[in-house]
Amino acid sequence: MADTQECPNCRRLEVVVQQLTARVAALEDELRRGKRQAAPFSKDRPKPNPKPPGQKPGHAPAFRAVPPPAAVTETIRVPLTTCPCCGTAVQKVTDNPAIFQTDLPPIQPIIRRFDTQRGFCPQCRKMVRSRHPDQTSTALGAAGAQIGPRAKALAADLKHRLGLSFRKIVDLFQAHFGITLTPGAIVQSNERLAERAAPAYADLERQTRESPAVHVDETGWRIGTRSAWLWVFATKTSTVYAIRPSRGHQVVEEILGTSFGGVLGSDGLPTYDVVRARWKQTCLAHLLTRCKDLAATQTAGAVRFPREVARVLRQALDLRLHARALSRHGLAVVRGRIEAALDRLVAYERVNLDNERLAAHLFKHRRHLLTFLDHPEVDATNNLAERQLRPAVIARKLSAGNRTDRGATTHAVLASLAATCRQRGQRFLDFAARLLSLPPPSPSPLLTPVPVPA
Repeated sequence: MADTQECPNCRRLEVVVQQLTARVAALEDELRRGKRQAAPFSKDRPKPNPKPPGQKPGHAPAFRAVPPPAAVTETIRVPLTTCPCCGTAVQKVTDNPAIFQTDLPPIQPIIRRFDTQRGFCPQCRKMVRSRHPDQTSTALGAAGAQIGPRAKALAADLKHRLGLSFRKIVDLFQAHFGITLTPGAIVQSNERLAERAAPAYADLERQTRESPAVHVDETGWRIGTRSAWLWVFATKTSTVYAIRPSRGHQVVEEILGTSFGGVLGSDGLPTYDVVRARWKQTCLAHLLTRCKDLAATQTAGAVRFPREVARVLRQALDLRLHARALSRHGLAVVRGRIEAALDRLVAYERVNLDNERLAAHLFKHRRHLLTFLDHPEVDATNNLAERQLRPAVIARKLSAGNRTDRGATTHAVLASLAATCRQRGQRFLDFAARLLSLPPPSPSPLLTPVPVPA
């Protein structure tokens, strides 16, 4: 035993074993923390002196806007004559500043009765009926008891914008509005609304196809028992969702055309490599995250490559922020240095396999890394598409997708219009109610376009 301890090779191997044991323990700990679902946003090691949770007490005086006098619907005088504690008469009474309270009135459904008429038109040679603008249908008999357009529009808004399930919508209407619905009735109403909104959805696709920049992303979906994909095509003023059984480039060409004339922003998925676009922008946030993960797992000199790539990409992001403070010559000089640094990183030979894969990815997308520096309307990241994709991910967790192809089409159409209305500062509830109130022969209204600044 003494000879074993005195052997230099044995001592060296013991040190290596200790280092590898510590490394394995650290990686196992990181793996366990990465699989935690109770706190999915807890990453890395906790800070030694973390800040207390929540916001600081107090807020700016203008945080809660005081309603104008014309908006006050009721004024209540609260006099003070006796002490609320002992009942003694109070002296030197003065007025306090006004207190404003915003509340909801008791909700009472409006039940309308339409006494319509019918007659024969000698010109059209058919029977016709009178119709009020608030009617959603001219059906009689058993279908004469109908739900109004605003109630149907609210149900569609709760489902396709806020992500509530059909049964929760039924419970909400019954508990708070006193309106009895069934999940099937909401499904049929949403399908008819999507059919009337088809022209507006097609116009959204046209506007997206003509936009100077579009960010694309996709996530998994289900249609019954079949696998599918939900795609999002997002611009600054519009959002188009499409649910397709394919994750191939054909979907992008279907929505944007075979040759897109603007800038296509994506996360670098190989699907977008074959898409023909005038310019492309690869998401730098994905690359920075990949560099961070590599730097955390690499050892020795291999850690320098992902750190250097992250440093150059951050320089490009900083250049975008401070571009206005630089002259044209200074901007060109800094831009040239960043370009040269990226070229050196791509061409440098690496032994580590993970670094080689990262270098191959950079080489493949080299022409699409700095497009955002030449096009101010383009973001360096794909965050816009990911933000618009988040409601769909939440809806997928709650509903697991759609049961039928018609349901998938309905969700894509109504969710697209709801998201676009929010981007343009409009109310999807009003737009949907207007759609439902129009008789079938009338042309469907389109969303109000966003005014282009002069």
